Amino acid sequence: MAGPRGRLLTRYRDRPGQDRFYPTSERVPIDGVVPRDWRAAVIDDTGRVERIPYELCVLRALRDAIRRREISIVGANRWRDPEDDLPSDFESNRDVHYASLRQPLDAAAFIVDLQSKLTAALSSLDRGLADGTTGNVRIMTGAGSRGSSSRRSKRCPSRSRCTR
Repeated sequence: MAGPRGRLLTRYRDRPGQDRFYPTSERVPIDGVVPRDWRAAVIDDTGRVERIPYELCVLRALRDAIRRREISIVGANRWRDPEDDLPSDFESNRDVHYASLRQPLDAAAFIVDLQSKLTAALSSLDRGLADGTTGNVRIMTGAGSRGSSSRRSKRCPSRSRCTR
């Protein structure tokens, strides 16, 4: 693991339970590693950083970066470098590749188009919720709700007679 977090963890990896806190002289990166909700568990009242919760936060940040493909893992097909998926002539023939994907070269145009599609979809959902034509989809509020729900459709007796 590269960067200040990786160097810090490497220095302390051979001292598993000996030190509960990192020394105050150690520079421990907090921003981008420790979520605000975890800070009370990671940093004590005197400003010392506790190792175990901090290392859990580092692992969580690493997992999230891998999922976002900000970090690639050599030899792991699923988490490989996305740059390897591009054709070798991508930069020199960018316009041809974008045209084959039916995408604009201009990022702003792409965003405007995406925003209009999302706005139309949300407007359609909003109208459907108001009309009761969403197919049993409901928006739920209150403590413990997950935000939306839908009831399962009745099972068809035979797949050959089912239409969707």
